[in-house]
This record gives sequence, C-alpha cells and structure tokens, in this order.
Amino acid sequence: MLRRLVIEIAVLLSLALLGYAAWWLYDLGKRHGVAELESLRNEHARLVDTHEVQARECESLRERVAILDRSSSIDRKAAQDVQDELGVLQDELQSVREEVEFYRGIVSPGDVKPGLHLHRFELVNGPQPGQFHYDLVLTQLKRNDRYVKGVVEWEILGEVDGEQKKLDLAAVTTDHVGKLDFRFRYYQHLTGVIILPEGFQAQQVRLSVKATGKNAQGSVEQVFAWPVFES
Repeated sequence: MLRRLVIEIAVLLSLALLGYAAWWLYDLGKRHGVAELESLRNEHARLVDTHEVQARECESLRERVAILDRSSSIDRKAAQDVQDELGVLQDELQSVREEVEFYRGIVSPGDVKPGLHLHRFELVNGPQPGQFHYDLVLTQLKRNDRYVKGVVEWEILGEVDGEQKKLDLAAVTTDHVGKLDFRFRYYQHLTGVIILPEGFQAQQVRLSVKATGKNAQGSVEQVFAWPVFES
C-alpha cells in the first residue's frame, strides 16, 4: 500500500515538473518572440527611414542632373548663337570690305583706262535643272560726270546632241528679252534668271556691252567659260 502511494506521489511530482518545464519553455519562447518582434519592428522602422532619406537624396540628385542638363543645353545654345552671330558678322564684314573695294575702284580706279567696264559677272545655279541666276555689274570710270546708257547682248555657245549651237538672251528668258538695257552714272547691277533648253550643254557665254546715244563712247566684249560662278 505504501509502495503504491510512493509511486503515485512520484508520478504526480513528475507531472508537476513536466508542467512547470512546459510553462517555463512557453514563457521563455514568448518573451524571446516578443523581443525578436520588437527588434524586427525597429529594423523595419530604420529601413523605412533610410529609404525615405535615400529617396529624397535621389530626387535631389535628379533635380541637379536636370538643372545641369538645362544649363549645359543653355550653354551650348548660347555658344552656338554666338558662333552663328559671329559668322553673320564675318559675312557682313566681308561684304562691306568687298563693297568698299568696289567703290574704291570707281572713285580711285588707278591705272584702269576710263570709260565703260564690265566689272563683274556671276552665274549661280537655280533650284531647277538648267536654271541660273545672273548678276552683272557695269561701271563707268573717270568719266562719271555724265550718264552712260546702252545695251548688253548675250550669246551662249554650246552644243545639242554633239552639234554646235548658239543662243541669244531671248531664247533663255521667260519674257524673251533680247537685250539688257542700262543707264547709269557710276555703276549698275543687272540681275535676272535664264533657263537653258533641255539637252543644251553650255560651254561659253559672250557678253557685248555697247554704249548708245549721242555721247556714246566705248564698248566691252568678254567671253566667259561655262559654268560661271564668279568672275
């Protein structure tokens, strides 16, 4: 009977010990889980703060990059504008120099003989095949105390299908002008457009400048190789 009682007490004590051990392990795990959860929450909060800081820094960097891009674009545009303006000024300066030389040649022609002169003749390609813009400048040197007038006759030499052919001004102008009239005291620009017939291969152009009228003095004839872009 006593032995049975001892066994029952031993079993009860064992159960009590097991229950206590189970409760202790549960409490330990609970406390450890709470601590770990708190640690995770703190780490999450730290990472959120770090993310926000980095996001602000990235946005700031993007703004700086955008500003630098705009500034670089503005600098490039400003430099290009200056370069373009410089080019325009250089062209204008060259034009002024040429104009000064032109007038100097009229006012102080040096050893050039007096009278009527074919100062410049230019032909520049037009937008259409066979089309040319001409610019003819006539001058009167050392005798510009009176007006000179007259005509300029054209003769364009070339070939069609291997055969030689000549064209006058009327054949290459839309209004069929046969001659260019002029009247000036110092100089005159004669400009216009000519259109060569299809198949015509120009080789030369002969210009005859003839003074007419009561006080007509002098004539000029000059042949230019084709194409003439500057003379």
